[in-house]
Amino acid sequence: MPRQSERYALDLNVHLYASHKWQSVRVHDVSRTGMFLALEPQLPIGTPVIIGLTVDGTKSSCPARVTHSLQDGRALGRVPGIGVAFRLPLPVPFATAIDSLIRRVTSHKVQDTHIVVADGELRMLERLSAALGDAGFSVATASNGMEVFGACLKRKPDLMLIDRHTPVVDGMQLVQRFVSEDGFAGVPILMMTKDPRDIEPAFTAGAADVVLKPFSLVELIARLRRMMQMPRRNERDVLSGSLGEIALSTVLTMLEHEKKTHRVVLANGDAAWIDVVEGKVVDAGWSIDNRHPRAVVLEILEWRKGTFKLIAPPPRRRTTSFAMPIMQLLLEQARIRDEALRAITARTATS
Repeated sequence: MPRQSERYALDLNVHLYASHKWQSVRVHDVSRTGMFLALEPQLPIGTPVIIGLTVDGTKSSCPARVTHSLQDGRALGRVPGIGVAFRLPLPVPFATAIDSLIRRVTSHKVQDTHIVVADGELRMLERLSAALGDAGFSVATASNGMEVFGACLKRKPDLMLIDRHTPVVDGMQLVQRFVSEDGFAGVPILMMTKDPRDIEPAFTAGAADVVLKPFSLVELIARLRRMMQMPRRNERDVLSGSLGEIALSTVLTMLEHEKKTHRVVLANGDAAWIDVVEGKVVDAGWSIDNRHPRAVVLEILEWRKGTFKLIAPPPRRRTTSFAMPIMQLLLEQARIRDEALRAITARTATS
């Protein structure tokens, strides 16, 4: 039997009786001795409460007491809330319900999956390590960026979970470094951050996903499990070459014809990328400015020098409503070029 102190990530509603009223609250983790509940405003430590559960259609309840409160837990990835300790011994129906919930959590364990977790906040690191270990992951922890490199060299991970502000080498630099390393380019990286402004740069750098603090451990584990189902970049066939030898229009036509899903990474002094999903351009960007993806593609179709590289599948994309057939873009480029040529011819004729 697991130790009584083991806590398991959980996401469900329970009923909390306090201050002479019942209310529905969200559970974020549970053990056989207590729970953490999302609650604002928090109740004072020592407040007596009652926890009501409905599991498999059976209702049960147990007296409890508030043992701690958390007002701002973003550094720990937690929402504001309270920890409660059940009064022991547990009533039999309530103990049966708790055991049922824990069995559900542990029955979905991930097998043989190694993850490197990096966060400069040691309490957060301990919390993540315990939760991911309970979920079945093999976990290696790192409190700074240099320890991440050491952990990865000791055993190559299947996944990486990295905080944006990891000390020594920060999270964004770590993502950029690992996605460019042949030996680790296929390892999906999930970045944790408190700042929504980090989301787009993280995806652009190559992160597979981003989670905002605070988050529930259930959400985090679900995202990691989903990432394990994604095709790996190191399982791709990479095509690279010179734009002087193979025109970008030729590369895109091939992707459309074969209905491929790739990111085309380009460089000619400036950096650019085009995301193609099932043969359609769905996004594009470059280092010069933030113009619309369509305008970016039409501009870089004119590049005659530089290099290109295909990455399959592309890193996690931005959410856009843009989706355009490649042939339509090529025809539009030809029209623009033709109009420009006619304008030049007309000016020459009148001069």
